[in-house]
Amino acid sequence: MSSQCVLGVESGSAAPMAAPPAASVAKKQVDAVAPFGLGRREYVSVNRRTAPLQVIGQVLFNIPRPAWIVIDIAIVWLALIQGYHWFDANVIPKHVLAWQAYGVFSFCLIISSLVFGLNEKRTLLNKWYVLTRMSLTTAVSTVVMYAVIYGALYMSFSRRVAALTVITYFVAGISIRLFACYSIHRIKRQLLFVGTRQGCESFVDRMKDGFLNAHSVIGFIDAAEDPALQEDGKLQNLGTTEDIVRVCRQQNVHDIVVCNGSAANSEVISWMLPCLRLGCRVTNEATFYESAAGQILVDEITPDWFLFSDLQAHCEEYSTMKRLFDIVVSIIGLCVSLPFYPLLALAIKLEDGGPVFYSQDRVGKNGAVFKLYKFRTMRVSDASDDISWTARNDPRVTRVGRILRLARLDEFPQFYNILIGHMSVVGPRPERPAIVMELCKYVPYWSERELVKPGLTGWAQISYHYGNTLEDAKRKLQFDFYYLKHMNLELDLTILFRTVGTFLRGAC
Repeated sequence: MSSQCVLGVESGSAAPMAAPPAASVAKKQVDAVAPFGLGRREYVSVNRRTAPLQVIGQVLFNIPRPAWIVIDIAIVWLALIQGYHWFDANVIPKHVLAWQAYGVFSFCLIISSLVFGLNEKRTLLNKWYVLTRMSLTTAVSTVVMYAVIYGALYMSFSRRVAALTVITYFVAGISIRLFACYSIHRIKRQLLFVGTRQGCESFVDRMKDGFLNAHSVIGFIDAAEDPALQEDGKLQNLGTTEDIVRVCRQQNVHDIVVCNGSAANSEVISWMLPCLRLGCRVTNEATFYESAAGQILVDEITPDWFLFSDLQAHCEEYSTMKRLFDIVVSIIGLCVSLPFYPLLALAIKLEDGGPVFYSQDRVGKNGAVFKLYKFRTMRVSDASDDISWTARNDPRVTRVGRILRLARLDEFPQFYNILIGHMSVVGPRPERPAIVMELCKYVPYWSERELVKPGLTGWAQISYHYGNTLEDAKRKLQFDFYYLKHMNLELDLTILFRTVGTFLRGAC
């Protein structure tokens, strides 16, 4: 009779008939942590050999946005204090004090980093994003700092101290971020899929837009009922579900994605539990996609998703704060944009003599139809009845209208829609009733985006390029559902600042 290794002691027929209570309890604990015949000696010997460089890269990659802000302003503080100490800047008459310069520069730096998306995870995955956004953030915050100190405070600022501070911040900040980018790409997290070949490869194709930059796909575990019937493909077949523990141990797997076709299989799910104890992060397609891409997989949504996602659309506290936020931003937007109205109106009139403003029916919250106001950008004969999507180089758009659309100046009158409550500053893009009816036929759950007010800008608008096809509409809906699930004032502010950054840096 073969013996079994438990707690490093050979147990066979010679084992005592009655075990002490402590030994009995210990054996039960071993059985609880050693499933599917995986002995404790073999189980605890699994040691994740993680390179220090990868640990550092993953720590930097997962640092939240506020932590990056703290790091940045700490660098600024150290550089300023050193500059004032070296150059005796505090003794200069009418010179700004160190704490005043620090406060102004830190505030400008925080706003600029939000505008240009410097502290987003996506930035750390691309060295050109790091270089470009770091340069823009540093340059804009420096210019605004000087404008505030000289124009608002009527004080002077030592150019030597400013140069030392700006150079130190730029060099230190960009070095940390480039090191994080290098670390993430140098040693990536090992990613394993579980499911059928077709389901796994289909999901990988959907993640092709740079969302797997932090991972290395090693292959898939075949969970098909008859693996022999599956054809060869792009992913390497690493075995069946019975091999998953061995594969995780040998390949040093960090993340496991269970494809939705296999997520309902209780036998497959039971094999996932040992992987959790090995230190693997186990998720399904929808959860992994949502975390990596900032989208919700529309094809995988069921009515249950709307019941269990704890949507914030009907939260009274958030709705009240959002409405106050909309009123404040719309009033500021109207005050800032009104001086430009005469110039824009004159340019539109000189183009073809037609009306300056243009109104159109759009679908709002809960399907209510409202009039949306814009500066007219199309010819008068083409602007009223045509319900087709606007193309990128649409011939119906006038020369002045093309400039207005490029700079988004045609949307200034929508601040009035926000002020009277038809729209919000942040939300899904409002569409025309005829287009909504068409999209509801082909895109699942399209009408559910109307649970919130449409917005002047939104998560989809800053995350996805301008689209005029059904596939584009479907991709944008995935971003809209992500906003619907995660909407809060912090996300609204992030989207608003990123929108300003989009205007300033174009396609960067």
